[in-house]
This record gives sequence, C-alpha cells and structure tokens, in this order.
Amino acid sequence: MREPSFGRRAAGLGRRLLLLAILAVLAAAGAITLRGGFTAPVARLEAPVAVVGRATALAVTVDSGRSGLRTFRVELQGAKGSTVLAEEEFPRDGMLGSGVSSRTIEKVLDARSAGIEEGPATLVVHARDWSPAASLRGETVVLEQPVRVDLTPPAIDVLPAQHYLTRGGSEAVAWIVGEDTVRTGVEIGSYFFPGDAGVIADPNGRFAIFAMPQDLDMSARPKVIAEDAAGNRREVPFPVSVKDKTFPAEEIRIDDQFLTVKVPEILAANGLAPAADPVQSYLLVNRDLRRKSEERIAEITRDSEPRTLIDGAFRQQPGSQVGSRFAERRTYRYNGNVIDTQVHLGYDLASVKQAPVNASNAGKVAFVGNIGIYGTAVVIDHGLGLSSLYAHLSSASVTEGQEVTKGQEIGRTGDTGLAGGDHLHFSILLRGHHVDPVEWWDPKWLQNRIVAQMSAPAPTPQPAAAPPPAPAASADRAAAQAG
Repeated sequence: MREPSFGRRAAGLGRRLLLLAILAVLAAAGAITLRGGFTAPVARLEAPVAVVGRATALAVTVDSGRSGLRTFRVELQGAKGSTVLAEEEFPRDGMLGSGVSSRTIEKVLDARSAGIEEGPATLVVHARDWSPAASLRGETVVLEQPVRVDLTPPAIDVLPAQHYLTRGGSEAVAWIVGEDTVRTGVEIGSYFFPGDAGVIADPNGRFAIFAMPQDLDMSARPKVIAEDAAGNRREVPFPVSVKDKTFPAEEIRIDDQFLTVKVPEILAANGLAPAADPVQSYLLVNRDLRRKSEERIAEITRDSEPRTLIDGAFRQQPGSQVGSRFAERRTYRYNGNVIDTQVHLGYDLASVKQAPVNASNAGKVAFVGNIGIYGTAVVIDHGLGLSSLYAHLSSASVTEGQEVTKGQEIGRTGDTGLAGGDHLHFSILLRGHHVDPVEWWDPKWLQNRIVAQMSAPAPTPQPAAAPPPAPAASADRAAAQAG
C-alpha cells in the first residue's frame, strides 16, 4: 500500500491545526463570556421617590456583572418629552471590560429647571455592560419608577399678631400650612425652630416658640418656611419689631489653686488627659469641653413634648441672688494676661451652700447626670421645645422620665463642673439654644408674648409687653465663676 504523499500529509496537518485554532478561539470566547457573565445590569433606588419637585434628592445604584459597566443614563420622562438627568461612560480597562461593577448616582433634581411640567412622569434608568451578551441585547432599561412632578410649594398663612423680639429673647408665632407640608417652622439666620401641630385649633395649624439667639446679627429677621415631599419650599416673612441689647462684661481671674486643683478634677470627671501646661489644661476645659457640653445639651433637648407642660411663669430660685447674667461676655486672665474669652449662657444664682434647687416650672425630667463644664446637672423638658437646665449640683433627687411640679425640689446646689464656688447655674433653652430667662420669669410677658399666640386665630394685634423686671441682684460675685 502506498503511503500518502507529503503534500497530502501537510494538508491534513493544516486542517487539524486550523480546527484546533478555531476550537481555542471558541474556548477563549466562551471563557471570556462565562467570566463576563450573561446577566444584564440592575438598578435600585437607595430611597423611595414618589414625587419630584424643585429640590428632590435622588440616589440610584447601578450594578453590573463581572465585565463592569459600559454606560448608564438617568432620564425623567414626562408627557411632553424627556430630560437626561445624569449619564456616564466607562471605558474598557482590559480584556474583561471596565472593572466598574457598581456606581451610585446622587443628584438633587430640579424639575422646573429641567423643563418638566407638573403631572405624572417616569424615572427611567438605562444601562449597558461590557459582557459579550450586551452586544446582542444592547442598552437595557434597568429601572422604571412612576413619579408625580409637583412644582407648587405648600401654602402658608401666618396668623395676624404683633411680634416683638429682643436680642437673646423669645417670641411665638402661629400659622396654617397646606396639607402636603412635610417640614415647617421658623427660620432666623442659621437657626431653625420647628412648628408643632395640635397647639392651635386648626387641624393644619402650627405653632412655634422661637428666639433671636444672642450671637445673631441684628439684620436677621424671622420667616415661616414650609417644604413638601418634592422639596418645594415657601418662605413667608412676618412683621416683627426687633430690639438690640447690650450684654454685660466681666473679667475672671484664674489663680494657681484653680489650675492645679479644680481643672484636673474636671478633666478626670470627663475622661480627659491633662496637658503639660496647666493653662493649656484650663483651655481644654474652657474651650473644648465647653463646646462638647453645649453639643450634649443640644442632643438632650432635641426631642420635646409636642404640648406645653408649664404651669404659669417660671420661678427664680427662692432667696437667690444673681451672680452672673445671661450672655455675659467674659474675659479670663491669668497672671494679668488674657488667656481666653467666652460667653456665659445663663444666670448664676447663689444663696447658701447646698441650698435646695426647685424646678422652675412643671415638666418632665429629660436628663440627670454629668454634662462637662456644667458638672452634675438636671434638664427638664417643658414641652414645645422649651427646656430648663440646673447645673453645678452637689446632688440630684429626681430621675429621668419623672414628671415634676413647679417648686418641687430636684437637687442641691454645689460646685461641680467649672464652678469656683457653690451656686446654681440656671438656663432656659429653646430647641437646645440658650435664651434669656428673665422674660420667662415675667407672667405678663408670658401671657402677651406666648400664651396669646396659642389662641388662633388672633383677630387683633396683641399689645406690646412692658419690659420684664430685673431679677434680684447681688454685689457678691465671688461664688459665681461658672462656666
């Protein structure tokens, strides 16, 4: 039998090699396809979106297979067209695609600027990955979310009344809002005081006690704001007479005894390590711990009963004399040199050592314990964002959650925290912001400025309240070097 010729043998070998090459290419393609995956990209909303307006927060996450994203596009489709809200391309980075397996798009949507009219619309997300399968299916719609476009801000009707504000003081206002309102309150400068429902008779009525904090510029004026679920916002200023106030100033001299005995005691009570320099240790207390103490008080007073708990005007501690007043500007000196300046946010009231401390009004105990520079303290919630603080106590005789009556003993005075002697530091706060207590001690002011605003609607302006009387004063300030 004759053997195949050399040419025939070579042709057969070539066919086998070609077949092997084709099989290798197919195997490689199959491996890449398997590696890249077959599943299409998917998308999800990180937070539900049902209404889109002028400032609607949107967060969409798009996930792909192992090949990574190639493109995505977010559109808002209305009755008269669509608008691209966001889009991005991801270039290939290697054999398997972009390598970007997930991307979250965060955007604040403004339907008015986008030219979308009010009414029904659809939020649509398109995506494509780098998998071989994507060459067949192309771009895919991975999310469709029906929404409603709403460009009309909530209604606000501020009830008529005459309003008066003094720097550091308080005031109240009532208003009616539209039913679509999800957030409403009084803004003044950077401060916000939310409105409470159920205080005035109208079911859509809101009521807020607000303040002009002592650090605000005198040009600031309050306004009622309302926002809906779509992010639409309305602002309505209301008439208010604003009076400036000059706060007292005081110099406090720090001695070595205070630096070497009292300051280490405060640091230890708050888990802080002393600095190498005693003055720096003092500043760690007077600056850093002071700031943290105010943050803690704001946290404690964040939640409040949505109704008033008070029983008439607040009461100054019986037999007490004033050592320091609200918003006193303090300069601290050591060896004749100025080492710090701070604002004292409350009243220092002194009588005798370990004197009984009474609740200045009815309410519910919100906190009992240590608060940094204030030492052992009690905080009472009086409802509608109003709280009172009793600080530097030697002991407390109430517990958190306990309801107290006006005049009930809640503790004893002391010198815990940043105090140079036995006394009571007393503060009144609105939503965590210190305000001048002297107004709240005056029954006439309380009736005209706060209680009268609760009787909605108020058809005629309320008369201006006379200046509240000054509290009892004392020339002896030695026992009131409070923080």
